Amino acid sequence: MADKVFGLGVFVCTFNSDFSKILLVKRNEEKRKKWNADWGNIGGKIEFGETSMDACIREAKEETGLNLNKNNIKLLYVKETPHFLETVHALHFVYATVIDEKEKITVNDEADGYQWFDVINLPGRMIDKKEDILQINKLAKKIFNEN
Repeated sequence: MADKVFGLGVFVCTFNSDFSKILLVKRNEEKRKKWNADWGNIGGKIEFGETSMDACIREAKEETGLNLNKNNIKLLYVKETPHFLETVHALHFVYATVIDEKEKITVNDEADGYQWFDVINLPGRMIDKKEDILQINKLAKKIFNEN
């Protein structure tokens, strides 16, 4: 049996200015098979020595070409998943940011494309549950409007 490990990861939920839409990345064929899902948020593993915020900025740059400003990224919560994979106990830092829908996006080879979706009309086969995206949307709207 493989070694059991702890994993640290980040998700960056990217909304438009009025929080009516979310940017999702269509994963490549290999990742779609691995996760049994087509669409997901920007995200990935936190590298050793890296803060979760730095991981958000790096992952966004790698996956979409976006240069996120750390002053416009907010931590929403930390999600613990003891059985994220069969041998992985994961902690995910869930962040949100807001960008202009006209911002230039260039996906890397981890993705086959991207799309803005209305939060009330999300696609099927998402990595995240629709209910989770709606909760994240509500929380992000509240946190960004407080500042």
